[in-house]
Parts: sequence; C-alpha cells; structure tokens
Amino acid sequence: MRIVIFSSYFLPHKGGVENYVYQTGKRLAKRHKVWVVTSRLPGTKKQEKIDGIRVLRIPSVEVLSDRLTVQLSPVSEALRTIGKIDVIVTNTRLYPLSFAAGLHARRHKIPWLHIEHGTKQPYENAVVQAGVRFIDSTFGSWIMKHAKVAVVSEAARDFSKSLGARECDLVYNGVDTKFFNGKRKKHSGIRIAFVGRLIQEKGVQDLLKAVKGLKAEVIIVGKGPYEKELKKLGGKFVGEKNSAGVREVLASSDILVNPSYGEGLPTAVLEAGAMGLAVVATDVGGTSEIIKDGKNGYLVHPGNVSELRKKIQMLAKNAKLREKFGKALQKTVREKFDWGKIVIKFEKVLKSL
Repeated sequence: MRIVIFSSYFLPHKGGVENYVYQTGKRLAKRHKVWVVTSRLPGTKKQEKIDGIRVLRIPSVEVLSDRLTVQLSPVSEALRTIGKIDVIVTNTRLYPLSFAAGLHARRHKIPWLHIEHGTKQPYENAVVQAGVRFIDSTFGSWIMKHAKVAVVSEAARDFSKSLGARECDLVYNGVDTKFFNGKRKKHSGIRIAFVGRLIQEKGVQDLLKAVKGLKAEVIIVGKGPYEKELKKLGGKFVGEKNSAGVREVLASSDILVNPSYGEGLPTAVLEAGAMGLAVVATDVGGTSEIIKDGKNGYLVHPGNVSELRKKIQMLAKNAKLREKFGKALQKTVREKFDWGKIVIKFEKVLKSL
C-alpha cells in the first residue's frame, strides 16, 4: 500500500501530533511505502528519509509561531513526485494542509482517513479563540463530514461528532513502552517534571504558581513563545529534548504534572506512565481515559491552582502513594497504549477504506 500522511509539522519539530505521525509512520513503513508531506520551514530539507518514512516538505510560512503554517505551493504540485497513491491520511482539522489534502483526495477519488487529535478547549488569546471557532464551523466541519474519521481518544470522538463526523474509529495515541522502559534513577529530594510546548494553553504557569514555596525541584522540558513569561515564575528550564532526553528527565523525577487546558490524549502522561511516575493532570480531553482519579494518579480541574497544589503536596509527602500510583499507571499504559498494538488497529482501518 502507498500511504501519504499529511502533517502540518513534523520532525525535527516536537509535538504530540508529530510524534503520532512518526511512531505510526515508521511502523507502517516496515510493510508499506509511506510518505509524510509536511511544511518546509527554515533549516529543514526539501526531501529526506527518516526511519523508513519518505519525507516531502512543501514551502510554507508560519502564521502563528509553533501553532499554524500556511503552504506556499499547491498540494497537487508536491504530490507529482510521489505518483500513484492508495490512501491519504490527514491530521487535525485546524491545519490548512489537512483541508488542502482532503480536497485533493476528493477530487482524485483517493481513499481519505482523517485523524482527529483535538477536543474543544479554551484559548487565552481571544483572536486565536475566534479563529479556531471559525475553522471548526467551516473547514473543520467539512473535513469531518467528508473524510473517514479516526480519533486518538473517546473525548476526540465526541468532539468530532459534534462537528458532523459519523462513525469514528478509535486509534489511540500511544507510547513506545520498550523505549520508555520504567528504569528509574535514584536522586535526592523531590523532583517534579513538565514536558510539552510552552504556550499559555499548556497551563505551565499554574504549575509554577502551585509549587511556590514547596521543597521541590521543578524541571520544565520544552520550548515555545510563552517561555520568557514563564521564566519569571521560577522553575528550571532545560529546553526541548529528544525522546532520550525526555526519558532521562522522567527517569530521575518523582511526579509528572500536566496542567493543560485542553488535550486529545496527552503524550507526556503516557510517557510518564510507562516510566512508572506518579501523575497529576487536569481532567481535560482524553486524560481521564488514562488517569483514574485516586487509583493511578490525580485529576484536577484546569486552572485551579489551589487544587493542583494540594494534590502535588499529597504526592510529594507520600513515597508509598507515589509508588502505588506509578505502578498502577504503568500497568494501564502497557496494556492499553503500547504503539505495537495501536498500529495493528491503524493498519486495519487503512485496509478497510
């Protein structure tokens, strides 16, 4: 099968969608010919091969840093170099590239699978919020009504149906449990980690406010346009890390906090779970499909700093509880969210188109 996957961002750019495309793509490439068509931004090659995936980049410009790219040449022009296509896969309804690829699939009668990673979430920036609502009511709704839709969580399924999708296959976001192997490192004191993009909607500001005065080291992994403001609140910022770097941080941490205002199915929570960490996360998107409050972690309301502080304190003071939650979450992640199992389902969905 010749599979062309569209993703507005791809490696070396870091993010949940990028990781999903990479992890599924490299496994599918063992049995099929797989291309990823993405944005060509400064410092990236027009074409290259990554772990069996043929990467083709279209000249693009970033309209919103780390959020939105717009392509400067037609999708059809880029696809001439690929030739015959058996299936087109798009990711996330917010990207112009998804809409353009969907139009191409419809015009040329190519089977089209759309993967929806998002759920309804608030944005701090009123202009961004208005833009998202417009896209959802127009381009997003068109994609949901015309593509075969798969989703990364039950929450994403509910959201997709609200935009007009009919039946949605569930193809979870996942984690490589062999790589994130649960091997921990001893260290002194309490260490709290955050992994993700540094934008307002990730809620890092709430974490930094919640830990103020606590005897704990807070490690912030990631980069983004909100970094300068966040550094005023404290914490140790270590920049963006590759998978090995993230594993290293998690291996020497006690608690992972994901204070986000919106998620599909959070990669950082899955990786922390695979490593056996205790997790405190906001109850948004599909997070509750991973974390069962009080059983394998804690869920809190987004934006509630006092509640977040209370749960972090409870875990920081109780090593046995951290161990209990970490082991229970690790079991859940290994049984339900391993990439090997997920890609088998993904391949079945592709073959059914």
